[in-house]
Amino acid sequence: MKFATLASASLGALCASSVVAAIDPLTIKGSKWFNSKTGEQFYFKGIAYQPRTGLSGNPDPLADMVGCKRDVAVFKDLGINSIRVYDVDYTKSHDECMKLLEDAGIYLLLDMPSPQYSINRAEPHWDHDTMSHWQAKVDAFSKYPNLVAWIAGNEVANDVETTPSAAFVKAAIRDMKAYLKTKKLTTPVGYADNDDPKIRMNLINFFNCGDEGSRADFYGINTYRWCGDETNFKTSGYEDITKNMTSYTIPSLLTEYGCNLVRPRTFSDVKSLYGTDMGSTFSGGIMYEYTEEDNEYGIVKVSFGDSKVEKNSDYDNFKKALAAVKPQGVKMDSYKASGKDSVCPAASSVWHVKSDVLPPTPSQARCQCMIDSLGCTFKSDKLSTAEGKLVGEVVGNICGATSCDEISVDTAKGMYGDFSACSSLQRSAWA
Repeated sequence: MKFATLASASLGALCASSVVAAIDPLTIKGSKWFNSKTGEQFYFKGIAYQPRTGLSGNPDPLADMVGCKRDVAVFKDLGINSIRVYDVDYTKSHDECMKLLEDAGIYLLLDMPSPQYSINRAEPHWDHDTMSHWQAKVDAFSKYPNLVAWIAGNEVANDVETTPSAAFVKAAIRDMKAYLKTKKLTTPVGYADNDDPKIRMNLINFFNCGDEGSRADFYGINTYRWCGDETNFKTSGYEDITKNMTSYTIPSLLTEYGCNLVRPRTFSDVKSLYGTDMGSTFSGGIMYEYTEEDNEYGIVKVSFGDSKVEKNSDYDNFKKALAAVKPQGVKMDSYKASGKDSVCPAASSVWHVKSDVLPPTPSQARCQCMIDSLGCTFKSDKLSTAEGKLVGEVVGNICGATSCDEISVDTAKGMYGDFSACSSLQRSAWA
């Protein structure tokens, strides 16, 4: 049985602080989330929040106070209790915005990766540089009591050919959970898949098998199957999704939903998600998304630096759908977690991972020791695109002529070289 309090600050920090949090901490017990103070089951009534219009560079909505003040007022009107944010700049201050969200009773699910520091599905890798940036994000946000969950990957493996990337995401979950533990933090770390029918069951089982230190703490599904009022619980495939998760031993939720093929969207799937169809299996979901961008999923139009909000018909429909549902969960004291952890999927033609062996934890000392032992190396820590391409070709020729096992990876066989977790430049220097 899993029973962990989701604290966003260490015990020492909590004891030292005289500030009382305006939001209740959440707790995971078995496959459900609970409010640790009231004992009521908790359901995420959330929305994806990553405004991009009017911005240059990587967006950080939690550091934009004009936008934060504007949007928190809208969140209250919508009746949501959570947001999912994909990208932030951890070097900026987020105190004011996070406090506004806390006072509004809104929890944050935050993705660990960023565009610059993420696991590439085509050429997956987990090294110290990426890990250190994720750790810095943890350090920056763990002080906030409404930081409720981390997401270590979003649709990284999205087809059969990219399944090797799942091994690296799970290694990242293992290492980030270990890092959180050193900080005396228990904030859960999860994964969000893309609901691909060929690989979804392997992913679902993979992230909930093996030792507890490497398993995901919760599992998210991004699905866009329910399109319009002509679709229902059965024809949308939501029934199949629910059956897949019924005996799952960790919490599951829809980390993205909201098909836009039929607009205006009426969000008829909300009734099933929070009702008798799915409410006993899923912990709610995160509707995609808040702002209208080029992909046309938004319910409002906003622009960076502007306090104006323009709502569309989807806004009223989503608000109405949320207001109509009142999920009836179980009490934490009376709930008994059951079931067994998943069985790891075997390597196959549709699953290119030896599931019981993960990539090694990145070690800066190991990689530096290797570099120090070389007779020659690169003068610069960074290469231009042209230089990188040339080096890649040279390394390919070298490793085609002789063994490069010490820097090589074969996820299907569970083989990871001693220096496979070093940076690409360090591995190239070794070759």
